[in-house]
Amino acid sequence: MDPKQSRWSLRFRRFAEQECRGLSPLYETVSLGVADDAELLEWIASVLGPRAHPTLLCASVHYLLLSGADGDELAAFYPNFTAAPAPAGRAYPAFRAFVERNREQLAPLLATRVTQTNEVGRCTYLLPAFVQAGIRSGNPLWIIDVGASAGLNLLFDRYAYDYGNGERAGDSASAVHVRTELRGRPVVTSPAPEISGRVGVDLTPIDLDDATATRWLEACVWPEHVERLRNLRAALDIARMARPRVVKSNAIDALPALVAEADRNATIVIVNTNVMLYFSAEERARFAELLTEFAEAREVFWIANELPSILTQAGFTAPITRRDDAALPLAMSRFIDGGRDDCVLANVGPHARWLDWFE
Repeated sequence: MDPKQSRWSLRFRRFAEQECRGLSPLYETVSLGVADDAELLEWIASVLGPRAHPTLLCASVHYLLLSGADGDELAAFYPNFTAAPAPAGRAYPAFRAFVERNREQLAPLLATRVTQTNEVGRCTYLLPAFVQAGIRSGNPLWIIDVGASAGLNLLFDRYAYDYGNGERAGDSASAVHVRTELRGRPVVTSPAPEISGRVGVDLTPIDLDDATATRWLEACVWPEHVERLRNLRAALDIARMARPRVVKSNAIDALPALVAEADRNATIVIVNTNVMLYFSAEERARFAELLTEFAEAREVFWIANELPSILTQAGFTAPITRRDDAALPLAMSRFIDGGRDDCVLANVGPHARWLDWFE
Protein backbone atom coordinates (compact mmCIF):
# COMPACT_ATOMS: atom_id res chain seq x y z
CA MET A 1 0.00 0.00 0.00
CA ASP A 2 1.12 3.55 -0.62
CA PRO A 3 1.20 5.94 2.38
CA LYS A 4 -2.23 7.38 1.64
CA GLN A 5 -3.83 3.93 1.49
CA SER A 6 -2.01 2.95 4.69
CA ARG A 7 -3.43 5.97 6.50
CA TRP A 8 -6.95 5.07 5.47
CA SER A 9 -6.38 1.44 6.41
CA LEU A 10 -5.36 2.56 9.89
CA ARG A 11 -8.38 4.88 10.17
CA PHE A 12 -10.82 2.13 9.26
CA ARG A 13 -9.18 -0.31 11.67
CA ARG A 14 -9.30 2.21 14.50
CA PHE A 15 -12.93 3.01 13.69
CA ALA A 16 -13.78 -0.69 13.84
CA GLU A 17 -11.91 -1.44 17.04
CA GLN A 18 -12.40 1.78 19.01
CA GLU A 19 -15.81 3.07 17.90
CA CYS A 20 -17.82 0.16 16.48
CA ARG A 21 -16.85 -2.70 18.79
CA GLY A 22 -19.71 -3.43 21.14
CA LEU A 23 -22.00 -0.94 19.38
CA SER A 24 -22.22 -2.07 15.76
CA PRO A 25 -21.01 -5.56 14.83
CA LEU A 26 -21.96 -4.84 11.22
CA TYR A 27 -19.84 -1.70 10.91
CA GLU A 28 -17.01 -3.37 12.80
CA THR A 29 -17.00 -6.22 10.28
CA VAL A 30 -17.16 -4.10 7.15
CA SER A 31 -14.59 -1.57 8.45
CA LEU A 32 -12.09 -4.31 9.25
CA GLY A 33 -12.73 -5.70 5.77
CA VAL A 34 -12.04 -2.32 4.17
CA ALA A 35 -8.87 -1.92 6.24
CA ASP A 36 -7.41 -5.05 4.58
CA ASP A 37 -8.72 -4.37 1.06
CA ALA A 38 -5.91 -2.62 -0.84
CA GLU A 39 -7.89 -2.21 -4.06
CA LEU A 40 -10.88 -0.63 -2.35
CA LEU A 41 -8.62 1.58 -0.22
CA GLU A 42 -7.01 2.94 -3.38
CA TRP A 43 -10.43 4.05 -4.62
CA ILE A 44 -11.49 5.41 -1.22
CA ALA A 45 -8.29 7.45 -0.94
CA SER A 46 -9.05 8.99 -4.33
CA VAL A 47 -12.57 10.19 -3.46
CA LEU A 48 -12.68 10.88 0.30
CA GLY A 49 -11.59 14.30 1.51
CA PRO A 50 -8.77 14.60 4.07
CA ARG A 51 -11.20 15.44 6.91
CA ALA A 52 -13.59 12.62 6.12
CA HIS A 53 -14.29 9.94 8.72
CA PRO A 54 -14.63 6.20 7.90
CA THR A 55 -18.26 6.31 8.96
CA LEU A 56 -18.94 8.37 5.82
CA LEU A 57 -18.52 5.25 3.67
CA CYS A 58 -20.90 3.31 5.92
CA ALA A 59 -23.46 6.13 5.87
CA SER A 60 -23.25 6.48 2.09
CA VAL A 61 -23.90 2.78 1.55
CA HIS A 62 -26.76 2.92 4.06
CA TYR A 63 -28.18 5.93 2.21
CA LEU A 64 -28.31 4.06 -1.09
CA LEU A 65 -30.03 1.11 0.60
CA LEU A 66 -32.62 3.43 2.16
CA SER A 67 -33.08 5.04 -1.26
CA GLY A 68 -34.05 1.71 -2.79
CA ALA A 69 -30.82 0.67 -4.48
CA ASP A 70 -30.64 -2.99 -5.48
CA GLY A 71 -29.03 -4.48 -2.40
CA ASP A 72 -31.21 -7.22 -0.92
CA GLU A 73 -28.16 -9.40 -0.26
CA LEU A 74 -26.52 -6.64 1.80
CA ALA A 75 -29.77 -5.39 3.42
CA ALA A 76 -30.19 -8.87 4.89
CA PHE A 77 -27.45 -7.94 7.39
CA TYR A 78 -29.12 -4.67 8.48
CA PRO A 79 -31.36 -4.90 11.59
CA ASN A 80 -33.32 -1.84 10.50
CA PHE A 81 -34.33 -3.67 7.30
CA THR A 82 -35.13 -7.09 8.73
CA ALA A 83 -36.21 -8.48 12.09
CA ALA A 84 -33.90 -11.47 11.63
CA PRO A 85 -30.60 -10.13 10.23
CA ALA A 86 -27.89 -12.45 8.95
CA PRO A 87 -24.76 -12.76 11.15
CA ALA A 88 -22.76 -9.54 10.89
CA GLY A 89 -19.46 -11.39 10.72
CA ARG A 90 -20.34 -12.64 7.22
CA ALA A 91 -21.29 -9.26 5.77
CA TYR A 92 -18.12 -8.05 4.06
CA PRO A 93 -18.44 -9.90 0.72
CA ALA A 94 -21.97 -8.50 0.24
CA PHE A 95 -20.81 -5.03 1.32
CA ARG A 96 -17.85 -5.18 -1.06
CA ALA A 97 -20.01 -6.30 -3.97
CA PHE A 98 -22.54 -3.52 -3.29
CA VAL A 99 -19.79 -0.88 -3.25
CA GLU A 100 -18.34 -2.24 -6.49
CA ARG A 101 -21.73 -2.11 -8.25
CA ASN A 102 -22.48 1.40 -6.97
CA ARG A 103 -19.18 3.25 -7.21
CA GLU A 104 -20.67 5.81 -9.57
CA GLN A 105 -23.44 6.69 -7.08
CA LEU A 106 -21.16 6.51 -4.03
CA ALA A 107 -18.34 8.71 -5.34
CA PRO A 108 -20.22 12.06 -5.18
CA LEU A 109 -21.58 11.21 -1.73
CA LEU A 110 -18.08 10.45 -0.44
CA ALA A 111 -16.64 13.57 -2.06
CA THR A 112 -19.26 16.07 -0.89
CA ARG A 113 -21.20 14.79 2.12
CA VAL A 114 -20.42 14.98 5.82
CA THR A 115 -21.96 12.80 8.49
CA GLN A 116 -24.76 14.67 10.25
CA THR A 117 -25.86 12.69 13.24
CA ASN A 118 -28.81 14.53 14.74
CA GLU A 119 -28.63 12.30 17.80
CA VAL A 120 -31.58 13.36 19.93
CA GLY A 121 -30.23 11.03 22.62
CA ARG A 122 -27.71 13.79 23.31
CA CYS A 123 -30.58 15.74 24.84
CA THR A 124 -30.34 13.40 27.86
CA TYR A 125 -27.27 15.37 28.89
CA LEU A 126 -28.16 18.71 27.31
CA LEU A 127 -31.34 18.97 29.40
CA PRO A 128 -29.53 18.87 32.79
CA ALA A 129 -26.73 21.05 31.40
CA PHE A 130 -29.25 23.71 30.37
CA VAL A 131 -30.89 23.39 33.79
CA GLN A 132 -27.49 24.07 35.40
CA ALA A 133 -26.98 27.13 33.21
CA GLY A 134 -30.44 28.41 34.10
CA ILE A 135 -29.91 27.90 37.84
CA ARG A 136 -26.46 29.53 37.84
CA SER A 137 -27.45 32.51 35.72
CA GLY A 138 -30.95 33.09 37.07
CA ASN A 139 -31.90 34.41 33.63
CA PRO A 140 -33.74 33.12 30.58
CA LEU A 141 -31.44 31.32 28.15
CA TRP A 142 -30.69 32.17 24.53
CA ILE A 143 -29.37 28.92 23.03
CA ILE A 144 -27.10 28.80 19.97
CA ASP A 145 -26.43 25.26 18.72
CA VAL A 146 -23.24 24.96 16.65
CA GLY A 147 -23.50 22.14 14.12
CA ALA A 148 -27.27 21.98 14.49
CA SER A 149 -28.06 20.04 11.30
CA ALA A 150 -31.89 19.94 11.30
CA GLY A 151 -32.13 21.71 14.65
CA LEU A 152 -33.61 18.73 16.49
CA ASN A 153 -31.63 19.24 19.70
CA LEU A 154 -32.97 22.80 19.91
CA LEU A 155 -36.33 21.15 20.65
CA PHE A 156 -35.03 19.32 23.74
CA ASP A 157 -37.97 20.47 25.86
CA ARG A 158 -40.46 18.64 23.61
CA TYR A 159 -39.08 15.15 24.35
CA ALA A 160 -39.61 12.55 27.09
CA TYR A 161 -36.60 11.40 29.15
CA ASP A 162 -35.86 8.18 31.01
CA TYR A 163 -32.64 8.02 33.03
CA GLY A 164 -33.03 4.36 33.91
CA ASN A 165 -33.26 4.83 37.68
CA GLY A 166 -36.87 5.90 37.95
CA GLU A 167 -35.90 9.47 37.06
CA ARG A 168 -38.09 10.80 34.28
CA ALA A 169 -38.38 14.27 32.83
CA GLY A 170 -39.72 16.26 29.92
CA ASP A 171 -42.96 15.80 28.01
CA SER A 172 -44.28 12.33 28.87
CA ALA A 173 -46.72 12.51 25.95
CA SER A 174 -43.95 13.09 23.39
CA ALA A 175 -43.43 10.65 20.54
CA VAL A 176 -39.69 10.97 21.21
CA HIS A 177 -38.60 8.86 24.19
CA VAL A 178 -34.87 9.11 24.85
CA ARG A 179 -33.21 6.82 27.37
CA THR A 180 -29.80 6.61 28.99
CA GLU A 181 -28.19 4.65 31.80
CA LEU A 182 -27.40 7.03 34.65
CA ARG A 183 -24.11 6.52 36.45
CA GLY A 184 -22.59 8.68 39.15
CA ARG A 185 -24.73 11.34 40.80
CA PRO A 186 -28.41 11.91 40.00
CA VAL A 187 -29.07 14.54 37.36
CA VAL A 188 -31.06 17.68 38.11
CA THR A 189 -33.74 18.15 35.47
CA SER A 190 -35.79 20.92 37.06
CA PRO A 191 -36.69 23.69 37.22
CA ALA A 192 -37.02 23.79 33.46
CA PRO A 193 -35.06 26.77 32.14
CA GLU A 194 -36.94 29.58 30.48
CA ILE A 195 -35.86 29.78 26.84
CA SER A 196 -36.11 33.24 25.30
CA GLY A 197 -34.52 32.25 21.99
CA ARG A 198 -32.99 29.34 20.16
CA VAL A 199 -31.11 29.15 16.88
CA GLY A 200 -28.74 26.75 15.19
CA VAL A 201 -25.89 27.17 12.73
CA ASP A 202 -24.64 24.57 10.29
CA LEU A 203 -22.59 24.47 7.10
CA THR A 204 -25.25 22.33 5.43
CA PRO A 205 -28.51 22.55 7.40
CA ILE A 206 -31.13 19.95 6.66
CA ASP A 207 -34.29 21.06 4.84
CA LEU A 208 -37.05 19.33 6.80
CA ASP A 209 -39.26 19.21 3.70
CA ASP A 210 -36.60 17.55 1.56
CA ALA A 211 -37.04 13.76 1.74
CA THR A 212 -33.58 13.23 0.26
CA ALA A 213 -31.98 15.39 2.94
CA THR A 214 -33.80 13.77 5.84
CA ARG A 215 -32.97 10.34 4.42
CA TRP A 216 -29.30 11.28 4.76
CA LEU A 217 -29.88 11.89 8.47
CA GLU A 218 -31.47 8.46 8.73
CA ALA A 219 -28.52 6.94 6.88
CA CYS A 220 -26.14 8.33 9.49
CA VAL A 221 -27.83 6.23 12.19
CA TRP A 222 -26.06 2.91 12.65
CA PRO A 223 -28.18 -0.05 11.46
CA GLU A 224 -28.39 -1.84 14.82
CA HIS A 225 -29.68 1.29 16.56
CA VAL A 226 -33.33 0.81 15.65
CA GLU A 227 -34.66 2.87 18.58
CA ARG A 228 -32.39 5.78 17.61
CA LEU A 229 -33.87 5.67 14.11
CA ARG A 230 -37.42 5.63 15.49
CA ASN A 231 -36.66 8.64 17.70
CA LEU A 232 -35.04 10.49 14.80
CA ARG A 233 -38.11 10.05 12.62
CA ALA A 234 -40.40 11.16 15.46
CA ALA A 235 -38.21 14.20 16.17
CA LEU A 236 -38.29 15.15 12.48
CA ASP A 237 -42.09 15.11 12.64
CA ILE A 238 -42.00 17.45 15.66
CA ALA A 239 -39.50 19.72 13.92
CA ARG A 240 -41.69 19.98 10.83
CA MET A 241 -44.32 21.56 13.07
CA ALA A 242 -41.99 23.62 15.29
CA ARG A 243 -39.69 24.84 12.50
CA PRO A 244 -36.48 25.46 14.49
CA ARG A 245 -34.32 28.17 12.93
CA VAL A 246 -30.98 26.98 11.57
CA VAL A 247 -28.64 29.41 9.77
CA LYS A 248 -26.51 28.15 6.90
CA SER A 249 -22.97 29.31 7.64
CA ASN A 250 -19.57 28.53 9.04
CA ALA A 251 -19.97 28.86 12.82
CA ILE A 252 -16.97 31.17 13.20
CA ASP A 253 -18.49 33.59 10.70
CA ALA A 254 -22.05 33.38 12.03
CA LEU A 255 -21.60 33.53 15.79
CA PRO A 256 -20.97 37.28 16.20
CA ALA A 257 -24.24 38.20 14.47
CA LEU A 258 -26.21 35.48 16.27
CA VAL A 259 -24.94 36.66 19.65
CA ALA A 260 -25.63 40.30 18.78
CA GLU A 261 -29.30 39.59 18.02
CA ALA A 262 -29.94 37.86 21.36
CA ASP A 263 -32.27 39.32 23.96
CA ARG A 264 -30.21 41.54 26.29
CA ASN A 265 -32.01 40.12 29.32
CA ALA A 266 -31.03 36.56 28.42
CA THR A 267 -27.88 34.59 29.09
CA ILE A 268 -26.16 33.28 25.97
CA VAL A 269 -25.61 29.51 25.89
CA ILE A 270 -23.41 28.29 23.03
CA VAL A 271 -23.50 24.52 22.70
CA ASN A 272 -21.67 22.06 20.48
CA THR A 273 -21.70 18.27 20.54
CA ASN A 274 -19.20 16.17 18.56
CA VAL A 275 -18.73 18.98 16.06
CA MET A 276 -15.29 20.49 16.63
CA LEU A 277 -13.61 17.35 15.30
CA TYR A 278 -14.37 18.93 11.93
CA PHE A 279 -12.84 22.32 12.87
CA SER A 280 -9.25 23.14 12.00
CA ALA A 281 -6.86 23.99 14.84
CA GLU A 282 -7.08 27.62 13.75
CA GLU A 283 -10.89 27.53 13.91
CA ARG A 284 -10.80 26.05 17.41
CA ALA A 285 -8.46 28.81 18.56
CA ARG A 286 -10.66 31.47 16.98
CA PHE A 287 -13.72 29.92 18.61
CA ALA A 288 -12.02 30.35 22.01
CA GLU A 289 -11.27 33.99 21.20
CA LEU A 290 -14.89 34.61 20.24
CA LEU A 291 -16.17 33.25 23.54
CA THR A 292 -13.93 35.68 25.40
CA GLU A 293 -14.99 38.56 23.18
CA PHE A 294 -18.70 37.85 23.65
CA ALA A 295 -18.21 37.71 27.42
CA GLU A 296 -16.86 41.28 27.47
CA ALA A 297 -20.42 42.53 27.04
CA ARG A 298 -22.58 39.87 28.71
CA GLU A 299 -22.75 36.56 30.55
CA VAL A 300 -22.02 33.56 28.34
CA PHE A 301 -22.09 29.81 28.93
CA TRP A 302 -20.31 27.33 26.69
CA ILE A 303 -21.50 23.70 26.85
CA ALA A 304 -19.50 21.18 24.83
CA ASN A 305 -19.24 17.40 24.47
CA GLU A 306 -15.97 16.94 22.59
CA LEU A 307 -12.62 15.15 22.77
CA PRO A 308 -10.42 16.44 25.63
CA SER A 309 -7.68 17.58 23.23
CA ILE A 310 -10.22 19.56 21.23
CA LEU A 311 -11.64 21.21 24.33
CA THR A 312 -8.13 22.28 25.31
CA GLN A 313 -7.48 23.73 21.86
CA ALA A 314 -10.71 25.70 22.24
CA GLY A 315 -9.57 27.24 25.52
CA PHE A 316 -10.96 24.90 28.19
CA THR A 317 -8.60 24.85 31.18
CA ALA A 318 -10.18 22.70 33.92
CA PRO A 319 -8.78 19.21 34.63
CA ILE A 320 -10.63 16.62 32.57
CA THR A 321 -11.50 13.37 34.33
CA ARG A 322 -12.43 10.35 32.23
CA ARG A 323 -13.48 7.32 34.25
CA ASP A 324 -14.01 5.34 31.04
CA ASP A 325 -11.82 5.44 27.92
CA ALA A 326 -14.94 5.39 25.71
CA ALA A 327 -16.34 8.52 27.36
CA LEU A 328 -16.28 12.08 26.19
CA PRO A 329 -16.39 14.88 28.76
CA LEU A 330 -19.38 17.18 28.99
CA ALA A 331 -17.68 20.53 29.67
CA MET A 332 -19.23 23.78 30.81
CA SER A 333 -17.58 27.19 30.92
CA ARG A 334 -19.21 30.24 32.47
CA PHE A 335 -17.95 33.68 31.47
CA ILE A 336 -19.11 36.49 33.77
CA ASP A 337 -17.73 39.81 35.06
CA GLY A 338 -14.44 39.33 33.24
CA GLY A 339 -13.84 35.91 34.80
CA ARG A 340 -14.17 32.34 33.61
CA ASP A 341 -15.24 29.22 35.50
CA ASP A 342 -14.60 25.86 33.78
CA CYS A 343 -15.92 22.51 35.00
CA VAL A 344 -16.67 19.02 33.71
CA LEU A 345 -20.32 18.22 34.32
CA ALA A 346 -20.21 14.56 33.28
CA ASN A 347 -18.73 11.82 31.17
CA VAL A 348 -20.92 10.70 28.28
CA GLY A 349 -20.83 7.24 26.74
CA PRO A 350 -20.94 6.56 22.98
CA HIS A 351 -24.20 7.77 21.40
CA ALA A 352 -25.25 8.97 24.89
CA ARG A 353 -26.01 5.40 25.97
CA TRP A 354 -24.85 6.19 29.49
CA LEU A 355 -24.22 9.29 31.53
CA ASP A 356 -21.78 9.57 34.45
CA TRP A 357 -22.81 12.81 36.15
CA PHE A 358 -20.31 14.67 38.38
CA GLU A 359 -21.89 17.98 39.37
